[in-house]
Parts: sequence; structure tokens; C-alpha cells
Amino acid sequence: MAERKEHDEEAIMLENTPPGGDKDDVQMKVNYDLAMEYLGGFGPWQKRVFFLICLPIGINAFQTFLIVFLAVEPEFHCRVPRASFSGLNATPAELLNVTIPWELKDEEWKRSQCKRYSYDRFRTTLNTTYRDFVEAHPVANRTQIPCDQGYEYDTSEYTSTVTMDWDLVCDNSWKVKLAKSIWFAGRMVGAGFGGHAADRWGRRPVLLASLALDYVSGIAVAFSPNYTVFMAIRFVMAASTTVTGLALFVMAQELVTADKRSLVGNVIWLPFALAYVLLPGIAYFVRAWMWLQITTTMPFLLFMSFWWLMPESPRWLISRSRHKEAAAILRKAAKVTKAGLPDEVFHPAIPLTETEEDSEKKEKLYTFIDLFRTPNLRKWTVNIFFNWIVNTFVYYGISLNTAALSGNFYLNFAISGFIEIPAYLMSIVILNKFGRRWPLCMLLLIGGVACIVAFFIPKHLSWMTTTLAMIGKFCITASFAVIYIFSAEIFPTVVRQIGMGMSSMSARVGGMVAPFVNLLGSYWAPMPYVIFGGVSIAAGLLALLLPETVGKELPATIEEAENIGKKDAIVEEE
Repeated sequence: MAERKEHDEEAIMLENTPPGGDKDDVQMKVNYDLAMEYLGGFGPWQKRVFFLICLPIGINAFQTFLIVFLAVEPEFHCRVPRASFSGLNATPAELLNVTIPWELKDEEWKRSQCKRYSYDRFRTTLNTTYRDFVEAHPVANRTQIPCDQGYEYDTSEYTSTVTMDWDLVCDNSWKVKLAKSIWFAGRMVGAGFGGHAADRWGRRPVLLASLALDYVSGIAVAFSPNYTVFMAIRFVMAASTTVTGLALFVMAQELVTADKRSLVGNVIWLPFALAYVLLPGIAYFVRAWMWLQITTTMPFLLFMSFWWLMPESPRWLISRSRHKEAAAILRKAAKVTKAGLPDEVFHPAIPLTETEEDSEKKEKLYTFIDLFRTPNLRKWTVNIFFNWIVNTFVYYGISLNTAALSGNFYLNFAISGFIEIPAYLMSIVILNKFGRRWPLCMLLLIGGVACIVAFFIPKHLSWMTTTLAMIGKFCITASFAVIYIFSAEIFPTVVRQIGMGMSSMSARVGGMVAPFVNLLGSYWAPMPYVIFGGVSIAAGLLALLLPETVGKELPATIEEAENIGKKDAIVEEE
């Protein structure tokens, strides 16, 4: 009888076992938070994985800001039809005087870049002197026309840029701004697609695919035959680098315990800032845009090793009820940490039976619509989206407009990157001490005021303008780090990558608009920074409507996310 009873129980167990699984799989239910108590909140295994995560983040910075150097505009003027002046006995400077007009620009007289002189019915005889020509053709009688023979560029500083190769100047200068906006359009597509893909198929496979595409598209950009192909390939690369960055950030947040998330969420951007500082140095020595593009893309080739080195996120595996795979990763982590994991990590003390509701949750495919199904999560999602738009708008508006600041272009760019390092380090301290809401609010308010004040400083105090602009950059960098962490803590595991992806997607609206807002400076110099400051202040005040998440467990389900802050409110009322 005993043998028959055991046989019947085993048959029932096998009957309930999913195809391809065994009876251990049915009973196994990994408790990741409990495992962290033995592996450490940020132990040796997490640090090893986190180090790998940080590397591509840094290389992403190269591609994000590379357009500033690829499309830099050197000194130029209209190409002179020299054959018409072959008989004129004049120096190069004198030849420019009779072919290129002078213009008053920014209270200074400069040679026109987009116009030249045209002379009706004139011919220079052999050895016509410069003085004779000027007397015969006074300035008042000369006609100015647009550059109809192309342009001549100063190649003393830059061997080649896309601006030089495809004449993206004068009436075509808007194409450089469009190239920057197309980049952010690509990032928008990448954020939307990548978020859904990583939540559906996993962080690791999506990351590996995006890294491969980063390399292929980066090399392809360097061999673009024309402006249209250049923009199209950069669109693809923008999408792939965004998928890479978001997948890595979410993996990092899911790797550690609640008390280590602010540390990890800020340290992950330090390689980004270091690469930002390094980029102008590379661009200084590599002056041809094609070789600069290749040089900054080659490091992606090293990340093909992630196929063997990068594990899947255990939290994601658990959210998909793939407990056996999560357990295998945690057992490897235990070997690295040299810590034992008790059986209760893998098999709860109280037996759990899978209900129909649990089965439905496991099989459900979540979409961005789930972010708006419940009232609290809906209003927080909209608020987060707006905050991302503003942070991106102001961050890239200042970063891509470094050339407008006085001083050395390369040095200003390096300072703009270097200022991010203390911004991220400061964020680690204030997030743990003051939470999420108030630091985000104050950083946006201070940064907004600094931006508005910056361009009302008199011109002879240009150093003060640069200083205030850098204060604005410091604050917006820190607030960007905060909103990344804040968002990951509000969105639940089942839609975290989708939420982060949609946040990043909405943010690209700000990125696309920023280059064109900078054009307003040609009508009124302070205008871009007044706009940057105004929206920054608005976002800072709205941040106070978000729930505080410091020290709380990451929500796993929509229901848990909806209830963030409710317990705190009950305690306050009592």
C-alpha cells in the first residue's frame, strides 16, 4: 500500500510537471532578496557583473556627442572663380578683399561666409594692379551674390568634417541641426522597441544584439557616401545604443539590494562622464571625421565577449517564473562570493501551489498600456515622462551648445564633461540622505535659475556666463541621474524595462527640439537658456508630486507599484 501511494504521488507530480521540466522545477521558487542576504547587497559577484555593465556605458558617450566633432564648422568663405582674376597682380589677402565682402557680425567686422562679389562686364588684363582694380570697381558699385561656386574651407585645424565634405553651411546649415535631431529620433525608436523587447525576451539577448548592431552601424557610418546615408545609418546606431544603455541600467538596478541602488545608479554614469572628457582629446588628435568615427567605434568589438561573460538578470528570470535558470546563476554567484545559499532560497519553507491566477500572470505579456491602467501609476508615469523630456532637453541643449561659450572649444567641452563626475558623486550622498523627491526638485530649480541668469551677464564678464552655464550643467546632470533611479524604483519588474524605455522614448522629444531651440540664439542670445531654465523650474516643482521610494523594495507587480507610498501615508495619518 505504501509503495502504491508513493507511486500515485509521483504520477501526480509528473502530471503537473511542465514539458521539458522535472519535479524540482515545479517545487522551486527562488527568493532573490533572500539570496542577497547571503551574497551581499553589492558583493563580489555583483561588482564583477557591474564592472562589465559600466564598460559599454562609457563607449556610448563617444557616439552620443561625436556629432559635435564630426560636423564642426571651420572657417570658410565662398570659392572664388580664380580664372576670372588670373590677370590680377594681387596677394591672396588682396584677392579676398575684391572678392569677399565684409559684414558686421556680433559687433565685429568679419569676412562674409555666404556671399561674394560679382562684377558685371569686367576683365582683368595681364598684370592689372590691385590699386587699379579697386579704383575701377569701388565697393559701392559691387554686387553681392550667394556662393555659386561652392566654398573654400580652412583645413589648418580640421582635415575633413561632414560639414566640409557635403557643404552643410549657409543655406544648408540647418542640416547639421537636423542630423542631431535625427539622432534623437533614433533614440526614441530604440527606447520604445528596446523596452518591450527586453521585458519580453530578456535583458541579456537584447543587450547582445544591440552591442553587435552598435559596432556594425558605427563602422558603416564612417563610409557614408552622402548626407542622406549618413543620417540614415546614424538613426539606426542611435536606436541600438539606446537599447544598450537602457538594458545595462536596468540590469544594474536589478542586480543589487534597495540600499545600494542609488550608489549603483550614479556610479554607472561615471564611465560615461570619463568618456565625455576623453572625447575632445581623441578628436584633437584625429582630425578627419571618418577616422574619428572608426576610432570611437572599435571598442564595441571587445563587447562581443559578453556572450560568455554577461549573465541574464535573475530578477527578470524570476518574474517570468524561470526559477531553474535564476537558481543556476545564483549558485555560480555563490561560488564567486564563497558563500553558501541555504535551501530555503530555492524552496520556500511553506509549500506553494500554483493557482490559475499565478499561471495567468506568468503567461501575460505586458505592454506600455499597463503603465496607465491604474490611477496612481498613471499620473506618476506622465510626471516621469515630462521630467525625462525636460532633463534631456536641457542636458543636450547645454552639451551640444558648448561652442557658443567663450574660450577654447576643446577645453570647454572637456570641462562640460568633467563637471559630470562630481555631479554623480554628489548624487550618491544626497539620495541616501534626503531621498529622491526633494533632491530632484532642488537640482532642477537651481539649474533652471542658473541657466536663466547666465546669459544676462555683461559680455566683458564672459567667464561668469561660462561658470553659470556649467552650474546649470552640473545640476541637470545630477537630476538626470536621480530621475533614472527614481523611474526604475517606481516602475514594477513586469514593466520596468518598458517603463524605462517609454521614458527614454518621450525624452527624445526634448533631444530633438534642443538643437533647434539653440538656433533662437541668433535672434536673441539669451533665449535658449531662458527656455532651458523655465522648463527646468516647472519640472522641479512637479517632481514633488511623485512618491518617495528611498529604501523600499523594488515593486514586482502592477499592484505593488500602485501601492507605493500608501503605507507611509497611513502611518503619517496615525
